[in-house]
Amino acid sequence: MEPFDTGAPIVLVVDDTPANLGLVVECLEGNHLRVAVARDGAEALRRAELVQPDLILLDVMMPGLDGFETCRTLKAMEKTRDIPVIFMTSLTRTEDKITGFRAGGVDYITKPLQMEEVAARVNTHLKLRALQKLQEEQNIQLQKEVKTRKQAEEALIEVINGVRNVSNAIAHDLRTPLTELRSRLEVLTLTLRRQGNDQCLPELEVALTDVDRVISIFNALLRLAEIDAGVRRSGFIPNDLETIVSDAVEFYQPVAELRRVTLSLRVSGDLVANSDPLLLAQAIGNLIDNALKFARDGGEISVIAARRDDMIAVSVADDGPGIPDAEKSKVTERFYRGDASRGTPGVGLGLALVKAVATLHRGSLDFADNEPGLIATLNVSCRL
Repeated sequence: MEPFDTGAPIVLVVDDTPANLGLVVECLEGNHLRVAVARDGAEALRRAELVQPDLILLDVMMPGLDGFETCRTLKAMEKTRDIPVIFMTSLTRTEDKITGFRAGGVDYITKPLQMEEVAARVNTHLKLRALQKLQEEQNIQLQKEVKTRKQAEEALIEVINGVRNVSNAIAHDLRTPLTELRSRLEVLTLTLRRQGNDQCLPELEVALTDVDRVISIFNALLRLAEIDAGVRRSGFIPNDLETIVSDAVEFYQPVAELRRVTLSLRVSGDLVANSDPLLLAQAIGNLIDNALKFARDGGEISVIAARRDDMIAVSVADDGPGIPDAEKSKVTERFYRGDASRGTPGVGLGLALVKAVATLHRGSLDFADNEPGLIATLNVSCRL
């Protein structure tokens, strides 16, 4: 005799005919299943709630509660509503079958019972039930993982916001004394020049340059803080980006000439967008400034502003070393400095500001290879 498998599925057989019960029980146990029995609807409800079977074989024609009413009650009970029910009946009319399915049944076995059919249908629905349970468990586990990740994400965002708030507060608090320090250094420089004392002037000029650099960092941080907070959107007005781009190119033209770099501009289409003109001017200026840092002496920088569906794209292409693919996703992080930019001026906030401006304008900052060089494209939504 084979040992009883305590982990085998449980089938509850409900029938008021002892002969039918005996045949079905023998068949199911012969297929290594555990079996519980009930002889009427009321007993079936109690057994189902107590045993929690994996499947119920339910006779339809029974005294008291018939099979249909028993099934409806099972489906109304929280502990048994998900247990599949197969009806066993001699009723073969379509109306009876529809009644059974509406009551919550999943299948029918017609009497007189054929044991091979009983075993086949029971095994099929037990497999379906097992897959359903597995899916439910996976869904529960997935929900837990989603909740855990969401909590971790919220905690990370809180930490990041905390760090940003601290850095923004520091920038705000230190900008004023730094501005005062710069004014005093400037006054001292002018005083020494009037006195003809040129010995300390080179050091003072270096100090002024350093102070200007730190002030520019703090200004960038404060600008980023305003963008992150979304306060700049309240100042959006319709602007023609052709004017903003043209002014930026004209501003950097003298620098390009000193480097013997050809700086060209081409515009096309309607470039009016609801935007912050000062932020866009700074973002476009940052892209041109970056291109000038890395362009070859005597090289070319091309600025193109064009309408693309509901977006306006401002592209700045240079012929410098470009950005490796591995670094393209990192260069917009605050204070990130790639290998190619180690020897150039800057602190790694320029492209971070451009990306923030793009996001504020429901756009994006994209990078592509220019072979050689880089194409940086600022996309801005032109929907008013």
